[in-house]
Order: sequence, then C-alpha cells, then structure tokens
Amino acid sequence: MLGRVLLLVALAVLGGCAKRNTSPPTQRQQRIARLQDFALEKGFPRTGNFRRGAPDKEAYFLCYYTRPFALPDSYDDLGYRESSASGCNLPAGAYDVYFHKVEAVAFEDTPVTASMEAASEERALMVAAHEEVHEDPQLSRLPHPVAEAASTLLGFLTASEFARREGDLVTATRLSGDAVLYARKAEMVNRLHRELRALYAQHRQGQRDRQETLVAKQRLFARAEEECAGFGRGHSIHACLPASNNAGLAFDHSYTRWYPPLFALFQACQADLDTFLKELRALGGAGKRDLPAFARRLQTREEELRLRRGGGPGSVPSP
Repeated sequence: MLGRVLLLVALAVLGGCAKRNTSPPTQRQQRIARLQDFALEKGFPRTGNFRRGAPDKEAYFLCYYTRPFALPDSYDDLGYRESSASGCNLPAGAYDVYFHKVEAVAFEDTPVTASMEAASEERALMVAAHEEVHEDPQLSRLPHPVAEAASTLLGFLTASEFARREGDLVTATRLSGDAVLYARKAEMVNRLHRELRALYAQHRQGQRDRQETLVAKQRLFARAEEECAGFGRGHSIHACLPASNNAGLAFDHSYTRWYPPLFALFQACQADLDTFLKELRALGGAGKRDLPAFARRLQTREEELRLRRGGGPGSVPSP
C-alpha cells in the first residue's frame, strides 16, 4: 500500500512539473470551486485540489493487472505499473489487464486535467466531490474498503445536492439517479466476485481443469455484461465493468463491496445527506478498523434508524 501511495505522489510531482497554466479559470473550474465551497458547508475540509487547470495534461494513465485465475478483493492487491496514453504494454494473454484513464487521482493539488474539462457535467462534479470527501478526517478513519464506497456514494450525493442548490435540476436528478444505478451495479459486481472466487478455488483444488475454468469464467463475465446492459445509462459512471476480466472486476469491487450496506443506511436516513453524513462520521469516529465489528455496528445503526421511522429492520450483506 505504501508503494502505491508513493507512486501516486510521484505522479503528482510529475504532473506538477508541467508549465503552470496562468489563463483565467474556465467555467468548469469556477463551478468546481463553487462545489468546493458547498462541500465546506457540509463539513468537508478545504483542499488544494482543482485550483488550477492543466490543459497540457490529458489524464492520468494507470495500468492494473492480475493473473487469469487470480481475483483480489481490491485495486490494492492488483499489479500496478506506470503507463501512458499508449497503453499498458504487457505480454498479450499473460494477464487480465485494466487500462484506466482517469481525470483525477486522490492527492493534494490535483489539477483540472483536459479530460476533466471535457467530461460531462455529472462526471466532473462527481469526480471533484469524490476527491473532496476523501479528505474528511472522520471518514478517513473508516476501514479502507468502507471509505472507498462511502466516498463514491457521497460523491454522487454531494454533487447532486450542489447542482440542486444551483438550480440545475437536470444534473441533480441524473446524479441522484446514478447513486441508485450504482447500487444495482454493486449487487451485480459483488455477486460476480463471489462466484468467480469460488470458481478459481475449485480450479486450484483440482476440481476443474484449465479449459473448463476458462469457459466458466467467460460465461460469468458474459452474463454480467448482459445484466448490466439492462440497468440503463449512467451519467457519471458506467453501468458495466470497466473491463470484463479479473482486473476490471477487482478494481470495481474496491468501490462496490461496501456500497449496498452504506446505501441502505442512506435510505434509513430518509435519503437526507446531512443525516447520513452525521451517521457516517459517528461510525468513523468510533475508530475501530475491524471489518466484522464495523459491519455489526453498521447493521445495528441502520435497524435503529428504520425502526425509529416505523419501518422493518434492514439487512447488511457480509463484508
């Protein structure tokens, strides 16, 4: 994990070496600045992110990979290498590869890249909000897999409420819809991850040969592609996996693993952002990183909130 952090810091330094753009802020930069002011009202700290444009930097190019029958829980355990716009440059067929072109990464002073400038309004606001949420000191005390899912959900919700504040009801509605769509995607991704982990375990135990395992793997990914095609169009995220292989699945699982129980907590908070933030910060402030213990606290709190408003107890999937 430390190596990944150092690598991202190196990327930040390399990005900062480019000539600083002294042009007046664009409309996109100005709107992101207003979003940051709104985030400050919600208790998120002010960061140095997105305070400058970098029109000469297209994006960040990240290359993740793993073996055909190896499926990590998250991006933390994927192979990683620096990349460029030309791609990953890995041996064909040796790895499952996800080449990730992303508008921003989580570190201080990340700029508005050319791809973020060109992104849809929904995507740009969600990405900016997601990175601001990452800096919240109480939320950062959540277990790491939970914090990623929380930042994803809060990215949708904060950006949506900000757009609504500005009178942009179309963008606000699309972003709140994306939060719901992502809940459906998360259920699919988490189920597929469980099924493939079980499949690969059978292969390692000699219960399936290589060809049989490959055929079953392809069938499961094809089923997922067919399923997500029925979710509808996302405006700030894709409904399907970024790559239909182990690397793309492990990457998305970093964000989806804890999304369903957190989304259930948000619903138990009557879909109110301020109430949800209060509950999440209290959970993070408990300071316990043990995932089973956290799951129990989360489930207990969701049930208490549902019972308080007269509903039945909810359910939280196992971590």
